[in-house]
Amino acid sequence: MLLHRVFLHDPASTPGKSGHATYLHRPQGAGRWDNPSLYDAWYLSPAAEGAVGETLGNLATWSADMFEHPSGMRRALATFSVPDDLSIFDFDDATNLQHLGMRPSQVVIRNKAFTQSKAATLFAETHHGGGRRWAGVSWWSYHRPSWRNVMLWGTAGEPAPLTLQTVEPLTLTSIAVVEAGRALSKPIP
Repeated sequence: MLLHRVFLHDPASTPGKSGHATYLHRPQGAGRWDNPSLYDAWYLSPAAEGAVGETLGNLATWSADMFEHPSGMRRALATFSVPDDLSIFDFDDATNLQHLGMRPSQVVIRNKAFTQSKAATLFAETHHGGGRRWAGVSWWSYHRPSWRNVMLWGTAGEPAPLTLQTVEPLTLTSIAVVEAGRALSKPIP
């Protein structure tokens, strides 16, 4: 399975360092599924346009300067491969919501204390053999419910199972940008 994320890119950066697709900005804790004392949270999307839309969807106007950052880095789209058989808890599944005693509205409402506690509960779930039951969680996009979001967790002992495939610097003509703009009704100059 392929997953995508938008990040600040420095072509000279090395793996795990700022500006590289495998760098995770810290401190974490502001994301809806974050629990930095337990795991690193990798936010991704199975759709490239979903990753762009999640990152830029709150901007009222889209223009070429939205890709630039004051640090001198530029936004880029990273594509990772992950094993197809990853066990991801899907918050768009009614049985899963029952398992946690949740209603769909509790996924939609942005109550980070609540969703972070549910993520911590899922992170702690294990199989009978002791292995972690879930590799992460998925839910629908706030910006476009047909887009799915995925958060994979990683720890020092069990890094997120991500293999970097490609990095594409983003421009107004990038297919993912054009598709996200169209889906979100953002006029692109």
